[in-house]
Amino acid sequence: MGEASEAGGRPAGVLLPTPAPEVLERVLSQRYGPLPRAAAIARLRKQPAGGYQPAGDLAEMLERRQAANAKERERIKNLNSGFSKLKTIVPLIPRDRKPSKVDTLKAATEYIRLLRLVLEETGGLRGTGGSPQSRDPLSKAV
Repeated sequence: MGEASEAGGRPAGVLLPTPAPEVLERVLSQRYGPLPRAAAIARLRKQPAGGYQPAGDLAEMLERRQAANAKERERIKNLNSGFSKLKTIVPLIPRDRKPSKVDTLKAATEYIRLLRLVLEETGGLRGTGGSPQSRDPLSKAV
C-alpha cells in the first residue's frame, strides 16, 4: 500500500513547477480572455512617429511612487487615529451602529456647541465681547 495519489498518478501534496510567464499568460488569456495589465507609472512622451515612450528612468519613477504611497498610507493612518481618539472623547456619538467619520464630526460639533452654551450660561465666557451668535463659528446662518 502506497501513498494516496491524485488522478495523474502523482503523490498527493506534490507541487508541480510553475510554467514560464509567457506560457501561463497565453493559457490564461485563451481561457479567460484579456488579462488585466498593471497601470503605467511613467509619464509618456509622444514620439515623432506617433508612438509613446517613457520619459525618464522607470526605476526612479517607481521609487518615487512607492515613497508617495507610503506617505499617503501614513497620512491616512494618522487621520484614522485622530478619528478613533475623537470617538472616545465625544459622548454624543450614536451607539446603535458603528459611527461614520461624518457622524463623529457632527457629534463633535454638537458637543462643542453644547459646551459653549454651558459656558455662556454659567458666565464662563464673560469679557469675550460680541454676541454669542457672532462668536460661534459653528452656528448655522438662518
